[in-house]
Amino acid sequence: MRRLFYGLVLAAAALTGTSCSIYHPQAVDIPLINHAEDVRVDASAGISAWVLPDVFTFNTTVSYGFNDWLAGQAHINFGGDNIYAQLAPGYYYPLGEHSVVETYVGFGMGGAWRDNVSSSYANENDTATFSEYGYSGHFMLPFAQANIGWHDLTAAHIDLAFGLKLGAYLPDFDYRRYDENGALIAGSEHSYSTANFLVEPQFLFRVGSSHMKFNVKVGFAWLSDLYSAGSDSGPFTADLFTISSGFTFAF
Repeated sequence: MRRLFYGLVLAAAALTGTSCSIYHPQAVDIPLINHAEDVRVDASAGISAWVLPDVFTFNTTVSYGFNDWLAGQAHINFGGDNIYAQLAPGYYYPLGEHSVVETYVGFGMGGAWRDNVSSSYANENDTATFSEYGYSGHFMLPFAQANIGWHDLTAAHIDLAFGLKLGAYLPDFDYRRYDENGALIAGSEHSYSTANFLVEPQFLFRVGSSHMKFNVKVGFAWLSDLYSAGSDSGPFTADLFTISSGFTFAF
């Protein structure tokens, strides 16, 4: 049992230490705008993972209903070694007293970077340290998104919503590895700039008062090349899911 425990710890450390995540599902609010001058401000913290959590972000989304059909949304998130921002105009249509559909077409840009990362672990007998690596780059993301949801259900003002984003993930990333003296290891560089088709569903739950609600969002991402067997992505990967929670304010 003890050997199994140490094996699991070492495997987890290796996966976390060698992660080169260049995309994570974005914790963008599904606002459910339903009338003119409807203002929603969402603030949350999120974690993203492929196997283990490796990306942490603080997220802010501002959404606004300009008239009885036109909406707009701005989002930004930052995690210390990653950043993403998007702008999107949209259309909304109330289906009844408590339901609404939204569509947005927008453009996002982001980046990720890590340097001097050492893949190391300690076991019960000794310590092994591998060489250091680093990577950096950016991506662009034109997209379209459709949302459907129900708002202010029951006296607890519950919101339930589902969103689906479809887009073109356009990356430009570089990877390199260094030896124990900090010198670049010849032949260790790898570049990745293959376009991917992105499918990103998201689920939202909110509860609270008419002006402030606690929210939980769960998002998933599938990228056509990064997740394919014949990908040229090398050390790069993308996180499969993001879980976030925070508060949404309505004005």
